[in-house]
Amino acid sequence: MSKFEAFFLNHRTHLLLFMGILVVYGLSFYQRQADYSFFWMNNSQDYVVEDVTLLASTDSYYWLKMARELDKGTLGKGQKEITKGYPDLQMLAIQDTPSLLAVLISFAKNFTDGDYYRAGILLVPILSGLFVFPLFFYFNKLGFGASAIYGGLIATFGHAYYDRTMMGRVDTDLLNTFFPLVVACFILFMGREKSWRVNFSLSFASGLTMYLFTWWYQQPSFIGVYLFVMAAYLVISRVSWKQIAPILIIFLLASGPEHVAQILASLQTFLRAYVSPPPTGGIAWPNILSTVAEVQSRTVATKLKMLHGFVPLVYAGFAGLVYLCIRRFRQMIPIAPLIALGIWSMVGPNRFVMYVAPIIGVGTGVLLEVLIKSSWQKIRAPQAMLPVVSIILMFTLFFSTASYTGFYAHAGPIIPASMVRALLDIKRVVPRNSAMFTPYWEYGYALMEVGDFATYHDGGLQGGMRTTLISKATMSDDQKDMVSLISYLEDSGFNPLSAKIRNEQLTANDLMELVFGYTEDFKGENVYVLYLEEMLWKLSSLSYFGTWDFTGRKSASLDFVELHCFSMADNIMRCRDGTIDLDRGLMNDGTVDVPLRAALFVDNGYVVERFDYDRDEGYYLQVLEKNGKVFRILVADEQLFRTNFNQQYLLGYYDRRYFEEVYNDFPVARVLKVKKTDTGATTE
Repeated sequence: MSKFEAFFLNHRTHLLLFMGILVVYGLSFYQRQADYSFFWMNNSQDYVVEDVTLLASTDSYYWLKMARELDKGTLGKGQKEITKGYPDLQMLAIQDTPSLLAVLISFAKNFTDGDYYRAGILLVPILSGLFVFPLFFYFNKLGFGASAIYGGLIATFGHAYYDRTMMGRVDTDLLNTFFPLVVACFILFMGREKSWRVNFSLSFASGLTMYLFTWWYQQPSFIGVYLFVMAAYLVISRVSWKQIAPILIIFLLASGPEHVAQILASLQTFLRAYVSPPPTGGIAWPNILSTVAEVQSRTVATKLKMLHGFVPLVYAGFAGLVYLCIRRFRQMIPIAPLIALGIWSMVGPNRFVMYVAPIIGVGTGVLLEVLIKSSWQKIRAPQAMLPVVSIILMFTLFFSTASYTGFYAHAGPIIPASMVRALLDIKRVVPRNSAMFTPYWEYGYALMEVGDFATYHDGGLQGGMRTTLISKATMSDDQKDMVSLISYLEDSGFNPLSAKIRNEQLTANDLMELVFGYTEDFKGENVYVLYLEEMLWKLSSLSYFGTWDFTGRKSASLDFVELHCFSMADNIMRCRDGTIDLDRGLMNDGTVDVPLRAALFVDNGYVVERFDYDRDEGYYLQVLEKNGKVFRILVADEQLFRTNFNQQYLLGYYDRRYFEEVYNDFPVARVLKVKKTDTGATTE
């Protein structure tokens, strides 16, 4: 018998299980790559605009921008990024250090003819499934290797994880479960029976992994978490204190002293982002967490369906997890942070549900595997066939319920092709690095990457004073307020304003009078107000900031009501839910007459016909047309109708003394240049 045959016979169960996990990784890779190669490319008109391949998350544009700047050599030199945090400008990368993701994108572009978009996309199928390997090694050590196969399938295709790592999502979530699982594996293999050399080596390996994780995710607080977990595991494993101390020191040193020094600051940042955003001085700002989808808290039932649409399997997963924690308490300690994040996610932010997905999948597999082993013993079947049967049943269970997961889902672009096309057009119209004053922050990274525009706020610099003041200017009924704010920021900036609030103990009223009562002339160059169609669907969030009452700490909820009408004859519009009589100025849903104050027909961004009704109260009907064809009908109340957002963007009523239109692809995008003029003039 050859050495190879002997090795196979001695390790055939582990080899068969490992082959199963290779198939899981292959499926993860194939489904994502096939989504791009077949679906995206067959519908390229929706996914590719000129040299820009559209991406599935707004943050993806940030990492591509960072990779570009890394190759230009502008990072790590203390230089502020000209497109971030206008007008003060901010560092593009945290601690001016490029993320490992940006480094990988920079490297991958060598295989895509210098195309950063395709380089990022290339990484998605490669990286997203890597977590299945440490998951397998961890639970195979516990005697549940087949369960890890099912856990890998559930995690990589369940909506909790798949929706955050699907094709086009070039983001840190691609490896955010991989690194913690690798660290957990190294900790698991430590023990009292191991020599100090082995334990020290495992400590160094776990620290090095944590160094890479911190470089990747830029959250050093995880070092502190795993330091505690490692210490707890070693104590419960009865490892000598003479070993524990140097093991922990080696872990910290390998994690990087510069990262260790940032643990407390990182924890503070985490708490501010996900628990309690801080005030500026004595001014409390709206909580941006209530407007960010990934940190909002959905119902527990919804989150369970994110793990798997067939909820009984999720319940089985939790039951299996409880079984593991009871039967393998000590061995489950290294993976406790992922379990804790997952449990917290059931009542906290949605974005952390993905961390528990592989564990719940394994839990379901454990119950199945225990049942298989028990039945196998009763029928006295050959033990050699047990792993084969277990693997087959794991795959069978998954594919029989695959329709409840994201297995058949296609990733869509987070920003439509029409908007990207408009940004590229605007880029050719305005000077390079022009500042874009945008009502909403979410598209900041795309503006920076696609258009090379300077932005006031973005996905990493949002909320607080920046977004509140910008939103208030946008939701104001006075266009002079917008010019005053822009003029003040051009002369002073956000950072000095923040310092002024603290040093002079300004109240909210003082602040409003300071920035919206500013009378100095606008002295800036190339500053523009940019409206995008996608912002229509963010209006409730925009109004949350724009109508914020600092005293009552609440906001008015403003949003358009969209009507679906299909015909018009004799000034009677027939809609899905009723009729609109333009002669009488009444909307009727079949039971109640709702009065109108005015009905406006808007073609290509300008009012072409208007019906006014002699009433003190009522709503405003806005019929939006493109080249004479109606595409959207909106109803607004008095407050929303008067806002700068509605007047400038939808109706074209911008004050010509303050603004000049330089681009109009209504309704996709509209750009107004802020003119050098006297802000003390009265509004027409």
